[in-house]
Amino acid sequence: MRILQLPAFREEMARFSEETREDIWLLVDRFLKRERLPHTSFKTFSIDKQTRIQEFKVKDYRGNWRAISCIHEKELLVFVYAFHKKSQALQEKDKRVIRQRVQRIPYAT
Repeated sequence: MRILQLPAFREEMARFSEETREDIWLLVDRFLKRERLPHTSFKTFSIDKQTRIQEFKVKDYRGNWRAISCIHEKELLVFVYAFHKKSQALQEKDKRVIRQRVQRIPYAT
């Protein structure tokens, strides 16, 4: 499976500490190797009927960090959103950003 990072995702990830970025990419590598990741580090779920996402999770002393991806046409893991999570549930504003970016994926490939 190939990886694509949307430009906005790259900018958001650049704001994370180097250690946090490394931890996220280690999780991604394990996911691509088909390892079973613990629910504290990874979750797949739908935010609506059309949008199924993967959430890579890192927690450190600075907070909770998320990298959101989706699988496009079964061959491309597209990273669409990275953020510092501050609440228990995924907020509606974050869901809106994810939906908008996922809808634009065919144009990004």
